[in-house]
Amino acid sequence: MNRILVVLVISLFPFFSTAQDTLSLARAIQIGLQNNFDVRIENLNVEIARNNNNWGQAGLLPAINLTGGQPNSVVQRKPANPFAVAGRNISDNINGQLDVAFVLFDGFSIRLTKARLEKLEELSGGNARFVMENTIQAIILGYYQVLLQQEQLKVLIKNKEFSKERYDYIKLRKELGGAITFDVLQEQNNYLTDSASVLQQEIFLKNSIRNLNLLMSENINKTYQLSDPIPFDSENYRYEDLRDKMMSSNTNLKNQYLSQELFRNATRLAEANYSPTLTLNVGATGSLDRLNANFRAPTGNVIQTTVGYVNGDLNFPVYNDVNETALTRLTQSGNSYGAYANFGLRFTIFNGGQIRRAVENSRIQETIAQLSTDQLKLSLENDLLASYDLYNLRQQLVQIAQVRLQAAELNLTLADERYKNGALSAIDLRIVQDNYQQAALETYLAIFARISSQVDLIRLTGGLVDNAQP
Repeated sequence: MNRILVVLVISLFPFFSTAQDTLSLARAIQIGLQNNFDVRIENLNVEIARNNNNWGQAGLLPAINLTGGQPNSVVQRKPANPFAVAGRNISDNINGQLDVAFVLFDGFSIRLTKARLEKLEELSGGNARFVMENTIQAIILGYYQVLLQQEQLKVLIKNKEFSKERYDYIKLRKELGGAITFDVLQEQNNYLTDSASVLQQEIFLKNSIRNLNLLMSENINKTYQLSDPIPFDSENYRYEDLRDKMMSSNTNLKNQYLSQELFRNATRLAEANYSPTLTLNVGATGSLDRLNANFRAPTGNVIQTTVGYVNGDLNFPVYNDVNETALTRLTQSGNSYGAYANFGLRFTIFNGGQIRRAVENSRIQETIAQLSTDQLKLSLENDLLASYDLYNLRQQLVQIAQVRLQAAELNLTLADERYKNGALSAIDLRIVQDNYQQAALETYLAIFARISSQVDLIRLTGGLVDNAQP
């Protein structure tokens, strides 16, 4: 198993380092997934989608509303109605209502909405997975970029030390009369050139470490001792296996499938508008009423009035006793309460063809989503084939570079011996030395390029996040 895959499998396991500045690739990925701002934002979006995915949000549970009010009024009346209370009427009321609304049937819209919320949660998780893949890929390449710069620095330091030895050797020969000033200056120039290359490479190394800190959202000035070496072994893949895994696990493709399901769901939701909607409202109402006005009230006095005469004889009058009343300001209180249960039915007979057009448009969107899926499959297959060919090519280039490096290293050793024996000029030795340096640098560049292609293959087949799970 390739070193990258082994590291990725354990990347999210708890990591305990013996040295604070020691950093493995697994720990770098773990820190990056914890700190990266894009990953944290997407995780919060997943949490929002998870909160929305419930039956209450879909509309299954009843809506319960409690309303209340206190209307107050002051009215000065001079009514034409003799039964109305004249004068200043001051009224204040307290009323309330508890209403419970149920959706008994709506063409299965609630069930379809719940299914839509589930797909939206899955899609949000897919988007978070895509961001995590990009983050992991960037951290892996950033980590190995630091290792690459370190190895290249070692090559340049070794080359500088080789030039220093020759420089010291030629100075000793000049002191012994076996060399001239031109030879000394030439070796000095070579040594200074190699020293400048080392200084420049040190800057490249610092920048690569800062870039790794940036990818992990750490302090950019923090330094580490990287514990994982550059993997020199390669992994052999079969294109058919990679293609099958890509079609089943690629994050972009899985997200596209979810989007396609959402479009199908939207079509069924639009078709649900053809069905009637049956609702039930139950509730209770009540109020407390109070009225302050001038009401007629008995005074306690009795007024006797003549209402007629017996047989018309004035000597025999008929009297009627009436209790005397007077306008008195009083406050009257009352209350009322009740309950209700109402059914409601809504069925759209005609609305200008809006429902029909909405259904047709949703079906067209389904077709577009299917075409987009087919296009994405073709594009991913093309990318996979290109990455697969590039990986195999770079694998061969690594082998060529390693053979070339072995030859260049042996050639440098032989050339140095011939130079010390006087059988090779300083210029020729410098050419051999430059060839070794170039071969060594290109070998590490080829290895890094192969790692980059391998990580791209793993990402295309959906393996970066899967292999990062404990």
